Amino acid sequence: MHKPDEPAGAHESWEQIVARFARFSGVVGEITDPLTWGLDLEEETVTGTGGDDRDPTEERFLRAYVSFVGEAVDVETLRIGTDDPEQVEDIVRAALSGALAAPLHNDVPEGTEGPTGADFADAYQDYRSAMRAIVEEVDLAPLQHTAFVVDDVSYPCVRVAVRATVAVYVPLADRAVIVSGPADLVDRVDISTAPIRNLLHGDDGPRF
Repeated sequence: MHKPDEPAGAHESWEQIVARFARFSGVVGEITDPLTWGLDLEEETVTGTGGDDRDPTEERFLRAYVSFVGEAVDVETLRIGTDDPEQVEDIVRAALSGALAAPLHNDVPEGTEGPTGADFADAYQDYRSAMRAIVEEVDLAPLQHTAFVVDDVSYPCVRVAVRATVAVYVPLADRAVIVSGPADLVDRVDISTAPIRNLLHGDDGPRF
């Protein structure tokens, strides 16, 4: 088990990292020309271990974008999709909760030093209260069955929104793309799919 302050996968061997990316061979979602929308690619990574091929949330490819004013837009590709309505609802609501909670993760109070002391305890309780409120609000938000354009093709999607933040689940063949972030950006950006490029490996690395 990795320590709390270490990123998941920190102790993976090179072979394990390559294997995770190789399992994702095929197309993944991305924002086409993100600079057009004032967005910059901040992170791209594979999350999960791929240990359960029946769980669509087990392994996903994330591209995280941030705008010049700090707004975040995430484009996630599930390695395996699902047509189970309950799973789709859980996935899209979790994506919306994550988008709404993102600012909380960056809001570290001044004077908080280490995982001890009253400052940390108060900040942690405030965080937990805020997270509970977010989850409760997201759970009450109605699902919308509408359409979303990927690769210039309109696909049926499941959408959920709270205030000015939205998440959409778009099934694509045997995969699915989830886009989350500010509604005015999510509704305007162009989403396309393409094979994973060499990530972290350089020109001499394995190609997917």
